This record gives sequence, structure tokens and C-alpha cells, in this order.
Amino acid sequence: MALGIHAAGFQHVALVEWDKFTADTLRDNSERVLDMDPALVLNVDARSINYEQFAGKIELLSGGPPCQPFSTGGRNKSYADLRNMFPVFLDAVASVRPKAILIENVRGLLRRNFSDYYDYILKRLQFPLQRAAENEDWQAHYERLLKTAETEFADEEQYLVTYQLLDTADYGVPQRRERVFICAFRKDLGIEPFRMKPTHSKDALLIDQWITGDYWERHGISSYDYLGPRDKKVLETIRNRFLESEERSPWRTVRDAVGDLPEPVLRGRKEKIPNHIQHPGARIYEGHTGSFFDYPAKALKAGTHGTPGGENILRVSNDGEVVRYFTTREAAASTTCGTPSPRSCWSKARTRRWCRRSSATLRLRTPWTPTPTSRPTCSAAFARLGERLK
Repeated sequence: MALGIHAAGFQHVALVEWDKFTADTLRDNSERVLDMDPALVLNVDARSINYEQFAGKIELLSGGPPCQPFSTGGRNKSYADLRNMFPVFLDAVASVRPKAILIENVRGLLRRNFSDYYDYILKRLQFPLQRAAENEDWQAHYERLLKTAETEFADEEQYLVTYQLLDTADYGVPQRRERVFICAFRKDLGIEPFRMKPTHSKDALLIDQWITGDYWERHGISSYDYLGPRDKKVLETIRNRFLESEERSPWRTVRDAVGDLPEPVLRGRKEKIPNHIQHPGARIYEGHTGSFFDYPAKALKAGTHGTPGGENILRVSNDGEVVRYFTTREAAASTTCGTPSPRSCWSKARTRRWCRRSSATLRLRTPWTPTPTSRPTCSAAFARLGERLK
């Protein structure tokens, strides 16, 4: 998100990151990519920062509170999870009162059993100055927020809030990755919330492969049947409608992203392309079937299993008998809208966010584990940050 916001035209005032490895990566990229002082990457607990210092100086406050409390693979404790840092972010909004807000989180946040808490988050964003009273739990605070009228606050004290579930494949990224984006604009700005329109589609990919056959001809390979039951039903519907074209572009596939790369070298051998090294140990088992070359990759994770794409594997042979892990280079290419040159890829295998600069933005990423004393205070960085904000 930090890199993406920079690419959209913002200049970061500070990046707050709890995880040491991620902070190190952000610092490594700060001057080379983000055009910012590495000292402004703060490896601290987000709760240790006085956000009042940013009041009136920030145009965009963005962040990704930890997803584990809401992830389908987690414990599903939501607001009761100690890693839930939405309250920290929402308090920061009340202190900073930026012109715009952007939050990213997992699809699980929209599950029915989290619906009240999710609505509470949206209401808090709408009325950030309607803070919780001392010892007031979120349910009681939610009841007060539901009774709050827009006339109780000035336009510059409230926000117009919207959210959207986005799939990266719908925007040209060769990977299926669904994320919830919450966007808010301060009401006095007169900016109406908007929804992003997809630029790519599954239908267009199926037409490209199975109606016109252009996809296979473009890559110089023979077609093979990799479609599952659901996609076959979609294809049947397309054929019944006699569709031969689609206004959106086809979903980009793994082959589109990495097809021009040579075979990766084995670990320990001299690499031909930076970070294009094969990690051993990939296998298929029940519920873990990997990604097809001719379809967007399944969601890549941040380096679990000692590999850059997590446990996600690539089916090298059409029958799935030969599989391997994604290399760091392939994982990077499968996380962007285009295939970046080897030089532009992230310098550390454990990085996971891609993303450029005019107005000030504060990028806030809250801690994974609530242990406020386990990170340095970064006093020198805070001092430099103070100079930047004067």
C-alpha cells in the first residue's frame, strides 16, 4: 500500500510499521522508490504515537489494521482479538482529521457474524469526534453512534464513507486476491464517494481462450482443459449468449506475467535473473492444488514455508504431476499490473507490498501483537518527524 499510494501521487510524511523485517524493507525502498528519508519509517507500536502532531498537516491517512481477527483462517475473535487495531486507527482519524481515509483488509471482515462490528467501524469513521466514553464498550458506543445526527457535527468534522470488495484480477493483476477497501472523504470537501470499475474480467479470459483461441496462439502453445466445474458453467453461459468479445480486457494469467522468464536455477546455483531461484519441497495434497499457469494465481502470501509465495505452488505440468514453488521474481511479477524488470523488484524475499507522490500522507500499519514495550521508542526518528511537520 505504501508504494501504491506513492505511485498515485502522494508524498509520505511517515510510515508506521510494527514488523521489523517489513520496516527494514520500507527503509531500503524509501530513498530509491518512495523519495523519502529512511528515518521517517518508524518501527514502533502505533499506539505509542501522539497523532495530534499531524492535525491539519495530513491529506490522506491510510492503513491496514491486522487482518488475523477477521481472516477465515484465523480464530474469528473479531473485536475481542488482542490484535484488533481498528480502535487505534479510528482514534488516529479523530486526532488527525485528514481530508481522505483509506483502509485495506481481508474479505472476512464482511462476514455476517462480524456485521455489527463492521457497521460500527463505518459509523466511527463517519463521526470520528463521537469518541467512546471512558470504560464504554463498543456495543454501547455503537448504540450512541446510531443515534447521532449529521447536524450534531460541522461538515469538516464528519466523513462520507463507502467500501468496496475488490479482486486484484479485475484490475490487471495476474492473481486472485480479494480485499475490502474502505474509503472516506471529509464532508466539507464536497467529494462524492465512488466505486472502482473493473478493467479486466474472467469472461474476457474465457472468450480469449475458448471462443477465439487467441490466448493459446499468442503464447504459441496448445490448449488443455484446466477449467473447474464453475468455470465450465460460466463458459457454457457465454457460448449460449453467442458472445465473442467483452468490453473489458481478459484477466491476466501467470503465463502472461512470467512466461518470458527462463527456468529458475536451483538453490545454491548462480542465478541468471535476480531472485529467480527455485525453493525445493513443493507438493500437492488435499485442499492444496496450486495455481495454473493459464489462470490468475491464487493469493500469494508473505513468505510462509520459507518461500516467497507462501504455500502457493505452481503447476508446471498440465496434469499437475510436476509442481514447484513460485520464485521471488515470479511472486513479484504476479503481484503487479505489469512485469517489472528484475532491477525494480523488491530487494528482500519477505516483502509483500508493491506500490508512488503530491500531497502528504501518513501510512499507518498497526502491530501484529500487542506488546507495547517490545519496540524501541525511535526518539531520533520522532525528532526528525517533528522537524518535517513544522
